[in-house]
Amino acid sequence: MAIPIAAGRWFSALMGLAVATIVFYGFGHTVDSAFIHYSEKPPPVLYVHLLISSTWLFLFVVQSGLISSRNVRLHRTLGVWGLALGTAVSIVGLITVYVMRYRHIDAGGGAAAEARFAIPLFSLVSFAVPFFMAAGWRTKPQLHRRLMMLATCSLSWAALARVPWLDDAVGLYITDLLFFIAAAVDWRVNRRIHRVYLIGIPAMIIGQFLCLYLANAAPRWWVVTAAFLLGRPPLG
Repeated sequence: MAIPIAAGRWFSALMGLAVATIVFYGFGHTVDSAFIHYSEKPPPVLYVHLLISSTWLFLFVVQSGLISSRNVRLHRTLGVWGLALGTAVSIVGLITVYVMRYRHIDAGGGAAAEARFAIPLFSLVSFAVPFFMAAGWRTKPQLHRRLMMLATCSLSWAALARVPWLDDAVGLYITDLLFFIAAAVDWRVNRRIHRVYLIGIPAMIIGQFLCLYLANAAPRWWVVTAAFLLGRPPLG
């Protein structure tokens, strides 16, 4: 039995709320130590990143709700802000990744800190690539909506990594579960899985496990490559 059309329409908004909840819950574990009772003053870009990312998540939920309620005109009007915010999330996110990685290395992280550059870098790429593809295909709703879903769900991994009792792999599995839920609802509503999910989800999973391997196994070639990307000499 297929999911009712009305329920299918509201799925994106509900998933957006779920991801927003995960993100705020996950990052909430580091707010106190990072922004309030910190041992080292956080860099200003971290505040900017927090503000822009939170605003983008809120706008995603609103935009999904507008589509679900068939208010396409307002959705397109706010889409300009969505494009600007998503671009800002990617640019500020990249700066934040570099700034925070330098801090980890300077704190004595050594080659391990250079190798773990793979995780935040992939986390950023897994948002930016589907987001900009969705922006490019904004006149094709079937592609746009699903690519935005992939981009948004990908944000949950970085948040779950902040939960003390979850390791990187568990957070990854939960993120992948969100992908599979999106694909499953797609199939139940439309009786088929769209090619965005058929291609995008395996690509995401392969990328996740590759970056975990690079971060944890730290092969020498990757440490050298990471150091090059960071503009620093390889350590270890």
